[in-house]
Amino acid sequence: MRPSTSVRAERCNDAPMIADVIIRAYADVAYSDRREHLMVERLRQSDAFIPELSLVACFEDQAVGHILMTRAHIVSDRSAVTTLGLAPLSVVPSYQGLGVGKQLVRTAHKKAAQLGFQSIVLVGIPDYYTQFGYQRLSLYPVTLPFDAPDENCMIAPLVPGALDHVTGRVKYAEAWLDH
Repeated sequence: MRPSTSVRAERCNDAPMIADVIIRAYADVAYSDRREHLMVERLRQSDAFIPELSLVACFEDQAVGHILMTRAHIVSDRSAVTTLGLAPLSVVPSYQGLGVGKQLVRTAHKKAAQLGFQSIVLVGIPDYYTQFGYQRLSLYPVTLPFDAPDENCMIAPLVPGALDHVTGRVKYAEAWLDH
């Protein structure tokens, strides 16, 4: 058993360490294009970046995990509702399965709610994300701007009723889609 990790907001000199975490986390993932770290770099420079929602899990002085949530919108002909896009969640292989990812997701959810955000959209592994309250996006009249398997497209409300009457297409920052 490893000692516990701490979670903190990204600091200005963390970028290389975070890139290393992301590269290591996705190195052997079949569906990865090995460019997730480049997406994070672009998002960091965009208007969608929220510094408080780029979180690093550390063991001693070493980063072992990272999560990023950026501003997005669910847009229809009649309205635009602010949401968050979660991507990526990264944990170095030697710390996977030890609760680091759970700690990152729970901390990010709490901070997002404190900042007034009401929902989060992601494309991910359903068996993992349902434990945090994520449901299939197809249960709501909300779509993504790209094709992905239905079971992997998910949304979670951060407050009760947050998804009532929400309809439209998710609009991510250009930096997110350039991935």
